[in-house]
Amino acid sequence: MRGSREILDYLEDILVECDYLIRSTEGLSFEDFQRNEHLKRAFPRSLEIIGEATKRYPGKSGKDSPRFPGGRWPA
Repeated sequence: MRGSREILDYLEDILVECDYLIRSTEGLSFEDFQRNEHLKRAFPRSLEIIGEATKRYPGKSGKDSPRFPGGRWPA
């Protein structure tokens, strides 16, 4: 087992979770989603994993974006 994760590990986490979310909800109505306890618990967890992977991804941050000086969204 490696001690540190590499860029591709974070990108794979994002890809796997996005794929899961798309496959799990394809053709599913919002009402069906609301009735599915498994998906209601799994969906936020997948979003957490994506969020953690993007925070740890060693790429540029919003602070580096020329569109949003200082990493701030326009008001």
